[in-house]
Amino acid sequence: MPFFTTNDGVRLHYQASGSGKPVLLIHGLTASSLFFQKQIPALSGHFQVIAPDLRGHGLSEASTDHLTMRRLAEDLKQFIDHLKLSEISLVGWSMGVHVIFEYIRNYSCDKIEKILIIEMAPRLMKSEDWRLGLPGVFSRKQGDFGHEDNLYLLSVMLDDWQAYSKVVVQRILNKSLYNEKMEFNAKADFKGKEDLGWLYEEAKKNNASVIAAFWIAMAVQDYRPVLKNIPVPCLLVYGTESNYYPAENYDYMQKQIPDARVVAFEGCGHALHIQDPELFNRLALDFLLAGFSSCEGQHNTSEPKSNR
Repeated sequence: MPFFTTNDGVRLHYQASGSGKPVLLIHGLTASSLFFQKQIPALSGHFQVIAPDLRGHGLSEASTDHLTMRRLAEDLKQFIDHLKLSEISLVGWSMGVHVIFEYIRNYSCDKIEKILIIEMAPRLMKSEDWRLGLPGVFSRKQGDFGHEDNLYLLSVMLDDWQAYSKVVVQRILNKSLYNEKMEFNAKADFKGKEDLGWLYEEAKKNNASVIAAFWIAMAVQDYRPVLKNIPVPCLLVYGTESNYYPAENYDYMQKQIPDARVVAFEGCGHALHIQDPELFNRLALDFLLAGFSSCEGQHNTSEPKSNR
């Protein structure tokens, strides 16, 4: 298994396969490179596919400090420099998108050719001038996800990590799994139900304190100013059944990024690449092989009848 050691002595694990231009797959919080296992075989037939485990995740080591977006972006830069990569396509899911935004904010897009954004907003928390952040499904009650709700989430996370891990993997699949009391309906039928087992087994391996630190690091970020400075083609994808961010978030991001297209995945949640890998892989290959140039103003769903 390949590892890379950062300048602060942390060993980071990564998967690598295929040849050609590099595609880096950057996973989200509580996840690992295994969360892209349905993508790596399809993409590696055309590209050099590299999927790192971010520090504190998967088989990578954690550190006692430096659990910040800035450090994750620095890890990514050192990793890119170590492998001497250029003309890179970055695929980020959830927190992985924030790692990409932080990288761009600090190191520019000089080595980046394309970016594929899966299910993320430039800012997590809502504010007076930002109403497209996390919704009330993450709180103890219906409505907005506020500061007190964030503290409550952190307390649950740190109090019983295994129970929280189970909630996380349920929430990434489908918003309709919850009743009006925000209770999980295990009997519901939804895309990716067969993946619940292994997703939970992977998520519960994480250290609660490390994940909580990264969550706090994400919650204070605002990457809206970064969007207009992304000069490369971007494909933004989201699930229509996602618990996370509203469709308007992707409209906003599309307007801010100079060259962007949005595609909605019908019936999928936050983990749409796991739930509908065939569609995701096809769209990803179309984008990575050819790109979507001059596509401002396009906003499509995975079902042609719902184009807008």
